Amino acid sequence: MYRVISRFLVSLVLVVSGMFFSGSAVQGADKPIEIRVAHMFPVAAPSHQLMEAWAKKIAADSKGRLTARIFPVNTLVPAPELYDAVASGTADMSFGFRYAPKGQPLGVTFPFILGAPDVITATKVYDDLWKKFPKVMADEWKEVKILWFTSSMFQALHTGKPVRSLDDMKGLQIRVPSQEMGMMMKDLGATPVFMSTADFVIGMEKKTVDGGTIQPLAVQDNKLGGKVKYMLDLSLGAPTPVFAIMNKDFYSKLPADLKAVIDKSCDWGKKGTIQTWVDVWEDVKKYYKAEGVEIITLSPQEKTKVVSIVEKTRDKVGQELDAKGIPGTEVVKYIRERVQYYTK
Repeated sequence: MYRVISRFLVSLVLVVSGMFFSGSAVQGADKPIEIRVAHMFPVAAPSHQLMEAWAKKIAADSKGRLTARIFPVNTLVPAPELYDAVASGTADMSFGFRYAPKGQPLGVTFPFILGAPDVITATKVYDDLWKKFPKVMADEWKEVKILWFTSSMFQALHTGKPVRSLDDMKGLQIRVPSQEMGMMMKDLGATPVFMSTADFVIGMEKKTVDGGTIQPLAVQDNKLGGKVKYMLDLSLGAPTPVFAIMNKDFYSKLPADLKAVIDKSCDWGKKGTIQTWVDVWEDVKKYYKAEGVEIITLSPQEKTKVVSIVEKTRDKVGQELDAKGIPGTEVVKYIRERVQYYTK
């Protein structure tokens, strides 16, 4: 009798224990998986709002099994570290620009050589580059899982004095963010001054520079109306494309159905990013009008002269890439052909 009771009690303990531990396992499996998303934009920016909308979408599509915790500008990692943070696992996902030249000898030149006139055209050209040069492009992003890419707003020359001809460029002190832009400004007759956006704002306030190459949105964000009085209606390049990337290990460990949720969100995210930058440009134009910033359109003759110089500088950048073992000349030529195809 004692043995029977003992066996019964042992069996009961095992059954109860099994129920307890199996319940815990189910509970653990049902616990939402959190994605730590770092981006470079302030909370008030449309790009932050886009990320919030994306977070709601994946939560709804996964029935609550995926959630996103969003870290805006500098709250998890600084903007220049967005790529490395995802590659190392400091962040599960990031959204923004890739500033650092390390590991992307071709990509770092895109703010200059990708001379498309608008977001939609630049994104199409960038997509074409991935099809035409898949290995060259993929090598620069091999440490991460790519979700989507788009272009952002073009860069343009903003000045305190009107530039209506090539002669007006001579002697101007122009802020540039890169070596390539510096080459171009020098070829156009201006004196390039390398400085950050923050220093450019101070330079325009103190009038130590005459202008700079910068995104129109940065003029609005930094309240440069009144200091910047003119924008030359000529795209000098599209910044390093906006990326959404995910840590490879994080993605690989997701259940198949949750991977599908992420995968299906990419087209939505790409379209939303494009539309965000299109809307931003419309808002900036309203800001320019309110602040009296004139958008200057060059005469056909002057535009031909300026564009000819810009394209020659792009050819030089392509040749420098050739010397590094990258088909830079071919890439620059292909970009030129695709821009003409989409804008004719």
